[in-house]
Amino acid sequence: MARDRYSPQGRESFEFVNFYSTLKEMSGVEVIEHPFDRILEVGRKKFNQELLDLVSKEKPDLFFVFMYTDELDPGVLGEIKTKTKSIAWFADDYWRFWNYSRHWAPFFSRVVTTSPQALEWYEKYGHKNIIKSEWACNTKLYQPVLIKQDIDVSFVGQYKPPRAKIINQLKKSGIQVEAFGSGWPNGKISHEKMIEIFSRSRINLNLNPRPSLLSLRVLARIFLKKSINQLKFDPHLLNNLKAYWHFQIPHTHARPFELSGCGSFVLSGYSKGIENYYKENEEMVFYRSSADLASKIKYYLANESERSSIARAGYERTIKEHTYEKRFHDLFQALGLEYNI
Repeated sequence: MARDRYSPQGRESFEFVNFYSTLKEMSGVEVIEHPFDRILEVGRKKFNQELLDLVSKEKPDLFFVFMYTDELDPGVLGEIKTKTKSIAWFADDYWRFWNYSRHWAPFFSRVVTTSPQALEWYEKYGHKNIIKSEWACNTKLYQPVLIKQDIDVSFVGQYKPPRAKIINQLKKSGIQVEAFGSGWPNGKISHEKMIEIFSRSRINLNLNPRPSLLSLRVLARIFLKKSINQLKFDPHLLNNLKAYWHFQIPHTHARPFELSGCGSFVLSGYSKGIENYYKENEEMVFYRSSADLASKIKYYLANESERSSIARAGYERTIKEHTYEKRFHDLFQALGLEYNI
């Protein structure tokens, strides 16, 4: 999908910027795009027929898709699977596994999950075609900026009540956090300004609290689902309740990798498995409670040398192992496709 959430006036989508753009620039890789946005022009049925015709004509080595809702037809996916290797990257498996991913997995040669918990769930339901991968850093967009560090602590991300609660608790501990993004007093900032903030900050926070299960937006997921760009009633209440119950699981997302790719010191909320990507207290620091966060902020503000060492080690690990090009290289290897990074 080229535009975020099917909005023609919206920003370029995360998957377009990080997945499609990376593939397009990789040496030895040719990419043909068939974006979901076209469904709004021609409808779901014609879109799927066009997709099948395109695969039949071009005979690609790999069909790669980052799914969002129910854009694809299972019958068409079954036919594509007989013509070429196919792979789907599933986001948010920590909760969407129950009412989404596990139902689509059989229609692909392989599927990717970023959730360590979901590996066990896929196996329990008999799915053997799973690859564990993770988000990464787009090094074309996230790079260090040589600038004076004049901000002690910053957070960049949309305002959400659980995040505001943490920042208010830090304020009571005598720690001021400069917050940027939609809903905060500092407001939204450009990508360029965001990268500058990362480099200006002595400590960059990655806050990952989950919303309350009593939130109306969360409760609505029991009864509603997204279909293309609309909300529809979903009668699969048992699956939706399982998804709802798992919605509060802390999960890893792209921001820690992006921050480290800018050479920044990262203090991140802990999520299961993130220590497999960054050595704790050597390449990245994790907190497990608000009190723990406040204590570590104070410690690392007072220990510049240690802070700089961790930031440098995290950056080196990111550039070596956690780029999207490296992620695709690993996927190609898992699929038996020849490609030299």
